[in-house]
Amino acid sequence: MLAAQLEAPLLEHGATDVILAVVCGPSEHMPEELPHEPLVSALMHKLGGVGIEVVEAVWLPSCQKDAPWLCYLDLDCHGTLPDPQLSAVAAASAHEGNVTFESRAALAAIAALDPPEALERRSALLDELITHSGEPDPGTELRRVRDAIDAVEERKGPLPDAEIVALARALMIPEVRDASLAFATQPRSRLAERLWLELTRSCPAPERAEPACLLAFYAYQRGDGGIASIALEAAEDACPGHALTKLLRAALSAAFPPTELRALSTEYLDDARRLLSTAQSSSGLSQS
Repeated sequence: MLAAQLEAPLLEHGATDVILAVVCGPSEHMPEELPHEPLVSALMHKLGGVGIEVVEAVWLPSCQKDAPWLCYLDLDCHGTLPDPQLSAVAAASAHEGNVTFESRAALAAIAALDPPEALERRSALLDELITHSGEPDPGTELRRVRDAIDAVEERKGPLPDAEIVALARALMIPEVRDASLAFATQPRSRLAERLWLELTRSCPAPERAEPACLLAFYAYQRGDGGIASIALEAAEDACPGHALTKLLRAALSAAFPPTELRALSTEYLDDARRLLSTAQSSSGLSQS
């Protein structure tokens, strides 16, 4: 199954050679028997059958500094991992403003939910808002989202419940959520991503799926598949079967090029401008 998942994106990107890395705890019989040798053999056979050669396969217990590594294809091939934070990849990532995490658990912790009592309180407030308010105007609601993004940098402290609920209601509108994809092409992109992360933590289920999907989209289109995967897990937990979540999960599984997602966000610019123009006309206020 794993070989089939890897085969399509590798062929799509024209790969001819690959290096496999298996990261897991040691087996009882090391170094005579490395963990998951049958898996490595199956991958070599399957990928070799479509013209993709596994030029090396290595095992290591973790991705931390000084972790030992051994080669599956030659047991005399071994070494220790240098400090990942001093690598060229880490330097490039830091230059882009990305954060390097020591483990997947540390990465997942960024999307840790607010306390249950807070989520329950906001769920009740959201139900009340939906019950007692009229039909929301998509243009007005998109403007609410845009203004919240613009306020991220200067805002002190977390969002109050009333604003979390109002933004959750806004993103429930498919037009608003989809138009919000367009902000990924603008200078406010990283501010928007910070807002999606905060809302992923603070919104109740199932509404949490909307900002979590936006967080996944924004992270993936700038090349951060780790955060995108964590965000999609949050969306799947909040609303199983959520349509946009399934589409984004398929894109990640197929290693869909991030550049194509960026192109998709550009396509939503006209929709966002139209909705914001509608809100401006109805309010008489200027738009930036």
